[in-house]
Amino acid sequence: MKNTLGILLTYPGDNSDLRELLQHRSVGTLPFGGRYRLLDFNLSNMVNSGIGKIGVMSSSKFSSVIDHLGTGKEWMLSRKTGDLAILKGSSSTRIGEQLKINLRDLIDNIGYLQKFKGDTVVMAGSNLVTCYDFNEPYQIFKKNDADITLIYRENEPDFHSLSNDLFLTLDGHRVVKIDRFHERESENKFVDMLIIKKSVLMQILESAENSGEWDMMDIIADNLTSLKVFGALHTGYINRVTNVERYYTANMDLLDYDILKELFMTNRPIYTKIKDNHPTLYGDDAVMSNCIVGSGANLDGDMDHSVVFREVTAEEGSKISNSIIMQKCSIGKNVKLDHVIFDKECVIRDNATLIGTKDDPIILSKATII
Repeated sequence: MKNTLGILLTYPGDNSDLRELLQHRSVGTLPFGGRYRLLDFNLSNMVNSGIGKIGVMSSSKFSSVIDHLGTGKEWMLSRKTGDLAILKGSSSTRIGEQLKINLRDLIDNIGYLQKFKGDTVVMAGSNLVTCYDFNEPYQIFKKNDADITLIYRENEPDFHSLSNDLFLTLDGHRVVKIDRFHERESENKFVDMLIIKKSVLMQILESAENSGEWDMMDIIADNLTSLKVFGALHTGYINRVTNVERYYTANMDLLDYDILKELFMTNRPIYTKIKDNHPTLYGDDAVMSNCIVGSGANLDGDMDHSVVFREVTAEEGSKISNSIIMQKCSIGKNVKLDHVIFDKECVIRDNATLIGTKDDPIILSKATII
């Protein structure tokens, strides 16, 4: 896939119940799994698939993207040579409905697209948790001389459908109809990943400027008879973070060894920003049961079924279960936490008790002190 450009699309999570966790960051840089960010997954998937030039679409909170990606060296990319670019993003909404793929974002970066000399573009959402090889749909794309190949899942009731989700009706591999969620005739759900010829993409951008239609997927759906659009089935684990429930579930899924193995124990590693911390120190009274723990922590409590990030401190007598504790949080003595999500640098003083539920976890914004 050397002649392929990767575009990592942003998800406008400011309008979701994730907003408490997005005060200082975009969805793609939401901390995940003890040390990662959500965008690490599809960015790594593109790199592992042989895509050597990638543009990451940012939101208005672009500083978190710049801080996390740095020079790009952890992904074997370089911002200095243009292998990695941070692109200008906009608000992906319109009255009454959220755009699926906002063509304004692409038009705002048309100079970047024009400079790319290859013939193929891969697009994928930055809020997807999956370990995926784009070479698999690329083979369908090349074999059929397709204009576009849409990646989809079959019968995915737990993927949390949104009103703007798309479902594909297929004739063999050929896509013959694209429906919105409430009008669907199939259960083949488009999972926000696609491959498109650069020439076709440029034609779509020109059409958008002439017609005022700003959702790329609407234009594709209206031109299925003139475009060669094919589907490629995604198998294996995938989760899409669109709200707090999906964020919580995706983190807790990592405590299932089979899912953890599929995501992180393959020949396609998930890369992230490296931090050189000392190993986590466990106190004499520490008890860990089915937890993921980042480096540099100092833990002397009882933790069960939780994801604990780097440099967290938990003092003796603390009991933490079914929770997500982000980087540099400090938890005092005899604290009881169940079904909570703490953003970075929260401080919980001695003897506090916070108990939420799976469907309604307690969320603390960054640097909250209780």
